[in-house]
Amino acid sequence: MSEALIDINASLRLRGFSFRVFPRIKGFRSGIHKSIYKGISPDFVEYKEYSQGDDLRYIDWRLYGRLDRFYVRKFEDEVNLNWWILIDTSGSMGYSSKESSKLEYAKRLAATLAYLLIKQGDAVGIIDFCDHTIVTLPPRSGNPALNAILTRLDSLTASGKADIKEPINRAIEKTRAGSCFVMISDFLIDLKLIEESLKLLRSSNKEAIFFHVLDRDEIEFNFDGSIEFEDMEDEIKILVDAKNIRKTYRNRVQAFIDKVKQICHENESRYVLSPTYSPIEEVLMQIAQK
Repeated sequence: MSEALIDINASLRLRGFSFRVFPRIKGFRSGIHKSIYKGISPDFVEYKEYSQGDDLRYIDWRLYGRLDRFYVRKFEDEVNLNWWILIDTSGSMGYSSKESSKLEYAKRLAATLAYLLIKQGDAVGIIDFCDHTIVTLPPRSGNPALNAILTRLDSLTASGKADIKEPINRAIEKTRAGSCFVMISDFLIDLKLIEESLKLLRSSNKEAIFFHVLDRDEIEFNFDGSIEFEDMEDEIKILVDAKNIRKTYRNRVQAFIDKVKQICHENESRYVLSPTYSPIEEVLMQIAQK
């Protein structure tokens, strides 16, 4: 079932935390996300399902009498931030060693984050992408949105090549002010594309978080003997003596990680290294606030 994608341990551990965008949002609301606008009248605009910590004064008891569920009135001065979660489904994301594949890990990370964001009242959409297809679910709030996201994530498979610039362009065209972009990928692409994509987000005044998903093998390279490696996107094969190149490989991988992190920081975006052996709650804790 798609609900199994949500990491229960992470959800429980992160209860009471929130996910915020600290640079001020150019929106009309103020809730947990600070708005630059003041003096907006607190007009009632919509309902959201009650979650722990919501003000009990705003429960609609008539609605509870009809539906036997708690709903809270939302007002115009409360933020409903739009989050776009972009997930890389290219062929390299299908790699796995002892842990789950990078794509399976990315799906659990995306599902758990979407669940927590919707619980705090924000709207969440997803874009899954590789070179030959981009599928978009626009940001929405509430359980129906979460169910649609989980169903889509559950169906994803790894194939093709990565291209992060076009899906970011697609999302920017569809989004409004006060949006945050979350990219989940192994970023095994030209570093110039990563830099161009982040500059595009920055010039559009969008906040961004990059989750860098890598397998243990890709980081540690604990192989022995002569091994033939095959590129999962180009199908190029190469035969190497693992022991002889291990040190050089590790140094280059670390340099690659450091460069992606540097590009993020230079473009005022958050970077989170997310190895597939790291518990989801530890990864998400790095962007959570008490």
